[in-house]
Amino acid sequence: MESQIKELESSISALKNDLVQIKDREDKAKSTADKANAEIIGYKKEVQDWKTKLEECKKEMQDWKNQTSKATTSISKINRQISSKETQIEQLKLRMQEIVDMCELEQISLPRSDPMETESSTAGPVFDFSQLNRSILQDRRPAEQEKLEADFNQKMDALISEIERTAPNLGALDQYEALKEKERAVTEEFEAARKEEKDKTDKFNSVKEGRFRLFMDAFSHISNNIDKIYKQLTKSNTHPLGGTAYLYLENEDDPFLHRIKYTAMPPTKRFRDMEQLSGGEKTVAALALLFSIHSYRPSPFFILDEVDAALDNLNVAKVAGFICSKSCEGARGNQDAEGGNGFQSIVISLKDSFYDKAKAVVGVYRDAERSYSRTLTFDLTKYQES
Repeated sequence: MESQIKELESSISALKNDLVQIKDREDKAKSTADKANAEIIGYKKEVQDWKTKLEECKKEMQDWKNQTSKATTSISKINRQISSKETQIEQLKLRMQEIVDMCELEQISLPRSDPMETESSTAGPVFDFSQLNRSILQDRRPAEQEKLEADFNQKMDALISEIERTAPNLGALDQYEALKEKERAVTEEFEAARKEEKDKTDKFNSVKEGRFRLFMDAFSHISNNIDKIYKQLTKSNTHPLGGTAYLYLENEDDPFLHRIKYTAMPPTKRFRDMEQLSGGEKTVAALALLFSIHSYRPSPFFILDEVDAALDNLNVAKVAGFICSKSCEGARGNQDAEGGNGFQSIVISLKDSFYDKAKAVVGVYRDAERSYSRTLTFDLTKYQES
């Protein structure tokens, strides 16, 4: 037991020693931790100080940036002002040079000074304004300056206008030659156009005269024959002289501008307009005009389609007799007496008193079995009265 107690005591003693060592270590660790905490607190405080300084630096940098921007804007504005002033200076220099040139032209002496004496850095002439009158050197109000400038400009314009009027136009001779050449070309063109117009006018007048001559030849022949033919168509045993028909022009100088008047008076009838005649009388008048036109330029062949539709038997016989007298065989006997040539004719008629005087008859009928028209011819020369 004692040995066990000793072992336990030795163990307890060892444990106490270990406990003391552990406490020492714990104290050291606490002191180390306290130091570390103190250092951390110091570092945190230092970091906070640096953050404050950083914010102050940022704020100061922003202020400098704003100042830099303002300075840049001011510099740009000043540069623009400098450029504007330089432009104004150049304009004033040009204006001054113009004034100097004008004064030299006007022989006006200007108060100049030596540039070496004045030590002026500007190029060009240097003027000594101290020689001018004090009233001129005094500052004037803008209104007075504008008035003086307006008077000066007015005088300058008047002098320039006078110089331009008195100065000779050196290009006048060239302009005169150009205008003379242009006038020559226009004159040649005008002469050519006038010659062409004269040729066209002569041709037109020639055609117009030829047309008038041909028309008057035809009209004279027709107007001379129409009364004879109308008398042949209207005369009878009771009226051996027949009727009267004539043509006349409303404008004999220029017949193409006005009408041709045709008047026909049947036997025993007084004068009346053509519209007031009966249908048969109009037909006889129209046939007289047709045959008179044919007598001027006769054609060898005639086709008359029912011209006797409005005629009575007496007038049908007269028209048929006239056509027979003008046919080829009938015209041979009286050609020397009345003139003209005979013609062949085909007459379409429904009246037997007309076609019984023909040399031949052609009949047209419808073939009902074959459904088309057929013709029949019959020679009447064998049955003519001797």
